[in-house]
Amino acid sequence: MGFRIIIAGETQCSAYAETCLLADYLSQNLPNFCFHCIEKSVMEWKSWLCKVNMKNKWHHKESPIVWKELLMKGSKAQYIGGASEFLDYCYSYYNFDALFSSEKYAGLLSNILQFKKKLHLENILHQLDVVKRPTLDAPPQKKFVITISGAGHLLAMHLISSLVDHKIMESDKTIHKIYLYDERCTPSFMNYIEKECSYVQTDNPGKDIKCVSKIGVALTSTDVLIILDHVPFDESKPMGTWLQGNRKKMKELALMINASGSRKMYIIFPNLGPACYNATILRNYVNINKNNIVVATSDVGMEILPVVAKVAQVPMRNIFCPPVWGFVGINKLVDIQTTIHMYNTFNPYKRYTRVRQSSLNIGSITPERRPLDYLMHFNETLWMEVAEMKKKFGHGQARLSKAIAVISLVNLWLLNPSPDHIVCLGICCDGSFGLNFDGIFSQPARFVDGRWEPATDFLMPKDRQMKLPYLIDIAKLTMTMAPEDLPEIHQYVPCSCKQKTYTIKEK
Repeated sequence: MGFRIIIAGETQCSAYAETCLLADYLSQNLPNFCFHCIEKSVMEWKSWLCKVNMKNKWHHKESPIVWKELLMKGSKAQYIGGASEFLDYCYSYYNFDALFSSEKYAGLLSNILQFKKKLHLENILHQLDVVKRPTLDAPPQKKFVITISGAGHLLAMHLISSLVDHKIMESDKTIHKIYLYDERCTPSFMNYIEKECSYVQTDNPGKDIKCVSKIGVALTSTDVLIILDHVPFDESKPMGTWLQGNRKKMKELALMINASGSRKMYIIFPNLGPACYNATILRNYVNINKNNIVVATSDVGMEILPVVAKVAQVPMRNIFCPPVWGFVGINKLVDIQTTIHMYNTFNPYKRYTRVRQSSLNIGSITPERRPLDYLMHFNETLWMEVAEMKKKFGHGQARLSKAIAVISLVNLWLLNPSPDHIVCLGICCDGSFGLNFDGIFSQPARFVDGRWEPATDFLMPKDRQMKLPYLIDIAKLTMTMAPEDLPEIHQYVPCSCKQKTYTIKEK
């Protein structure tokens, strides 16, 4: 009578993935070896393992758990143990003593059974798109769950207070729950954040915000993931080392997303660190829809609005947010020349010049939208005033602008979608505006038919000093940068001492 090996574990466990790889290798080389995998989510694993222990009178605690049973109904399970015990079992039973290299272990969490399931789901969704089968039977989602990764950052406090604000929750669609996660912070600090945020005015105080020790617990039910994780820039290290640290952090996060996240999950990067670089790296390693990964970059334009209004002598309420282009976090272009402002044009009637002191209307006022290029064309002091403003107010105003950009994006994406609204976002390039970069690049975009698309009817940038091809070249160079590239630049200050002069007296 034959038997089979049962391997069970949680989706985020690397030991479970390695055990499955070993069993798959044995099944391909041994004709009589049969195995079956059982995978459980992080939230289901402990309760499921407890039931298995009670049923078989075992005392197993960690993932994975391995046992064998006969290929007949009602056979009794025979306990083997965990990953190390299964390796000993393979050595004693099959005389198997080969070790896999570490390269084969890399990325296993995205390649075992979850990959097969996601591939099957992608095929089904592709068939539905081809047939264009209507999905009117499914009711629209009204409650959303948001997870903030890297919640120890100061920006998280602004985001949380705005997400649970009553003004955003006036419609029938609401933010139901907010999960907070940060692996760098201690549990006591995260509990402090949860306690402080529980006093924010909301319909269910103390219940909408929850800190989690494992991000997989939150990702299983997350609709929007806001990523604040990044490696800050260190001037004493090469730029390539900084990018390498961010790349490593995004790869680790991608493993968690692939293991527990939904394929339809939205991912938002605020403008922190090399934002577009991090979004591009994550896009290359996750299995979710690539169009659902965006970078909120409109804060770069919002920061300079007060200075623009002052220089152009136009009320700030009449100016739209300046368009932001570039590989934000590495380079950027805020194009003032194509920034739109509202202007009221007065058209007098003929009676205005012929009749004096008439009680009738003398003309009509027509609102128009004009670019600011005719007001800012000869100005050369704008960016100097912007630098002085940033030096004066510090990082507080910048954090507030970043929070407003993210909250506006969440409101437009989830709660109040509008295809007529144009917002600057870091999205995947599709060739529009001549952008041939294979990655995330900031550009004007609009939300059409459930996805972000470039707003191709928007004006091309007219800046006289910075051009789009240069921004694209720098983005491509950044993606291929080695760890030791662009080392620290040591400033050289020449001596300003007055040189001594000597005169030779003639004899």
